[in-house]
Amino acid sequence: MSQTAPRAFRTVLDALQVPTPPYGPSGTHILIEPGQYPNTGFRSSGNFTLTAVGGPGTVTLDGDTDATIELTGHVTLQGLIIRNWSGEGSALEVAEGSVLAERCEFVSRPGSVAVRVWNGGRLAMHGCRVQDGAVLYSAASGVMDGTDVSGTPGNAIALRSGSSVTVRSCRVEDAGGHGIWVTEGAKPLIEQCTISRPAGAAVLVDQRGDAAVRNTAMHDTGGCALVVRDRGRARTDDCLVADAEVDAVWVAEEGALTARRLRVERPKRIGVVVEQGSGRFEDCEVVAAAKFGAFIGAGGRAEFVRGRIEEAAADGVTVLAGGSGTFEAVTVTGSAEFGVSADPGAELTMLGCTIVESGHQGIAAAAEARVRLEDVTSERNGAPDVLAFEAPGKATATVADGAAEAPAPRVTAPATGASADDLLADLDAMIGLAPVKGEIRKLTNLQKVAAQRRRAGLPPGPSIGRHMVFAGPPGTGKTTVARLYGRILAALGVVEKGQVVEVGRADLVSENVGGTALKTTEAFDRARGGVLFIDEAYALSRATTGTDFGREAIDTLVKLMEDHSSEVVVIAAGYSAEMREFLTANTGLASRFSRTVHFENYGPAELVEIVEHQARTDGYRLSADARAAVLAYFTQVKRDASFGNGRAARRVFEAAVERQAQRLAELPDLPSGDELTLLLPEDLDVETGLAARFGEARDPGQVQVILDRLQAMAGLADVKREIGDLLDLLASARRRRDAGLDTEPFTGHLVFAGPPGTGKTTVARIYGELLAALGVLAQGQLVEAARVDLVGRYVGETAQKTAAVFERARGGVLFVDEAYSLARPGGTGHDFGREAIDTLVKLMEDHRDEVIVIVAGYTAEMDGFLSANPGLASRFARTLAFEPYDADALLSIFLGKAEGADYLVPAETRHSLLAHFRTHGDRYRQGNGREADKLFRAAVTAHARRTEQRANAGETLTKDDLITLLPEDVAS
Repeated sequence: MSQTAPRAFRTVLDALQVPTPPYGPSGTHILIEPGQYPNTGFRSSGNFTLTAVGGPGTVTLDGDTDATIELTGHVTLQGLIIRNWSGEGSALEVAEGSVLAERCEFVSRPGSVAVRVWNGGRLAMHGCRVQDGAVLYSAASGVMDGTDVSGTPGNAIALRSGSSVTVRSCRVEDAGGHGIWVTEGAKPLIEQCTISRPAGAAVLVDQRGDAAVRNTAMHDTGGCALVVRDRGRARTDDCLVADAEVDAVWVAEEGALTARRLRVERPKRIGVVVEQGSGRFEDCEVVAAAKFGAFIGAGGRAEFVRGRIEEAAADGVTVLAGGSGTFEAVTVTGSAEFGVSADPGAELTMLGCTIVESGHQGIAAAAEARVRLEDVTSERNGAPDVLAFEAPGKATATVADGAAEAPAPRVTAPATGASADDLLADLDAMIGLAPVKGEIRKLTNLQKVAAQRRRAGLPPGPSIGRHMVFAGPPGTGKTTVARLYGRILAALGVVEKGQVVEVGRADLVSENVGGTALKTTEAFDRARGGVLFIDEAYALSRATTGTDFGREAIDTLVKLMEDHSSEVVVIAAGYSAEMREFLTANTGLASRFSRTVHFENYGPAELVEIVEHQARTDGYRLSADARAAVLAYFTQVKRDASFGNGRAARRVFEAAVERQAQRLAELPDLPSGDELTLLLPEDLDVETGLAARFGEARDPGQVQVILDRLQAMAGLADVKREIGDLLDLLASARRRRDAGLDTEPFTGHLVFAGPPGTGKTTVARIYGELLAALGVLAQGQLVEAARVDLVGRYVGETAQKTAAVFERARGGVLFVDEAYSLARPGGTGHDFGREAIDTLVKLMEDHRDEVIVIVAGYTAEMDGFLSANPGLASRFARTLAFEPYDADALLSIFLGKAEGADYLVPAETRHSLLAHFRTHGDRYRQGNGREADKLFRAAVTAHARRTEQRANAGETLTKDDLITLLPEDVAS
């Protein structure tokens, strides 16, 4: 290919259109002479190689279409400069195919994507350079090795949608957003890279991204350098973070980080922040932080093993209320203020640590902090250590070596800086909730005026009841308003900090005598200086067993509210009717909660506004017709006490995004930027997504095939009839909806009761497939779980394990076998089975349209299981009784297994089998199909033994001999 040579091709496309010899090597090798080739723009599914004959940088391919080069085949690019001058165009797009780029340069307009790999594509870049545009891998894989990315106005490298990419020995410079963004389940390896001067983070991991970062340096970031949040996970080894403009490391919003040999230098604020997340730091160093060396906020769980924290301009280590920090063999030295401080409600453990040369105390802990010190050396500090400042009693502490009590300044949390008026403006910006906003503003004004009266030397007026009941259906913003209210009270000086500690029944109630008061008191202590938010508080007043301790939690709570009335604001939340019942559970309860704030269902227009807000937040917009369709849906949908409100709006939006992606992926041409952001009416499947709905069957033929499999199962006549009734209810609801009549929500949760081996798991799998084929479930997968999959060994683990299993089942069926074992003690004094049940009930409510839950077990035991939680029985539509198989059904199971394994069962063998099943009826009533399977495997073994004896005796075996099971093969 040349611009001047005679008989040479002038464009790549011309060269590709020449047929290759039928018996030659596969693919085409195109050699390009030096020069600039304008108007390049082609799409190819072929296999070929493009090489710059003059070496790297001698050939420039310019284009101004959607993509200069779009590839779906197996291609090698060598030494090329590929540029795109369209406003939203890409230099290179790879979809489905596999591309190797060696020593190439890719350039696009600032703000665009220069290199896009998606839809299963694979791209390996070696020694390349990307200028001005970003690199995006979405549902793709590949390698970036020795590649430079610079000058992008947004994120430099984005790894999304489960992509698996190795980024090695790369330089990322001057990104206008984040350096490397790992999101939506992507799992990259980032190693030996240098990331410099991004306006945001050097590495951001969120949305279940899972990144491994090794031997990487992050310099001069405009925001926090390494950010792990929103259920992201990261592991770092031998990394350096230097001169971060904010915090060097920030772990939040259920993020999790494991760091080994991480060195942090000169952050402009904090070295390591862990709040509402978890982190483990081994052999790490934090040097010269402008504020705190390590900061553990509410909900943070951090563990430091060995390592150093030195020369912090404020405290070396600070642990706030609700945070937990464990330090083992760590040295904290040269802190300008406290070496280590722990606020009320904080948990601090220090084992074998050294704290020296602090400006104030080496250790300063509040009386209400839970502190454990062992083999701690605290010396050469500015003041004696303190374990109980500004409190009458001692801190909860175990001390060995070096901690004496003396007066000291109170350690407080950093101020948020937001005024009450700013926070009220945030409240006003929330969609809907006009009565709620009026009530909160009224309370705020009362507090403001009381403060003004005090400053004027007047009595503040009557005591204002601050504890409240938030009553209303789910998804109406109760938790969000509680968080804002706590911050408003803190801004007014009514409470010290304003943190919100969210708890449910499982966090307050113990199964052991005396344990409930302890758990309730611990939760209350964590909320001191802020707000204790009790979700579904009515569950405390409903007995789940004969020795239920829910009312003990209420009694303890009432006393604590009286004894510490000025320290904690308590908000109890739940359905309106149930909360009225809750207030009667204790004679002092109603007087403590002097005010009830009613959260009403959102109106149709407000729900549409919520959908539009979520769309704008994620870079989408609704067309006018789509907006009208959403409004029409919310106008007709039934909004009863169980309606999801904001959650329902979110599901509508998520379903639309899912359908839009499927629509755009099927287009022959790449979608434009406008098409990628616009949601059309055909994208709105307002009764789909992961939600249960009364949609049309996706594939009626498939439905019949699945039903035939169910009918072919041996026995189970009652089960088949019950499932048929459920399908008839679905069909009837669909017809009623089409006729404009009201329809009841579909409740598909089931109890499978009966002995083992009766096909419960198989029926559950078929049930899920049926609901998916009928358009009721998004996917229909079956996730099997037992007690060991749901119940943890320590406090907090059970809820996490149960939520993780439930998350895998979203869009399908969660099958909990031997579910009754959750309601029985697990053999220890601290069983968490009931916590799993409570968590499951809440998840079933919060995701009522997204997962079908089936619980299985013996009939009598399942009756006891359903009484373990007051809301459990009402969640399940019906109980399907799986009766033991009779002899004919067991024979049918045996014959089915024989047919599947190419064995014949003649009439005389069948008579022997029936006699066997009837003679040993008790055994088969306990094991059913499992025992029939064992009998079949034993018969095959006996058949093999018999035929081999004949063969060894010199007989010639026929095919019939090899496949026929005789009566002696099945004799017991």
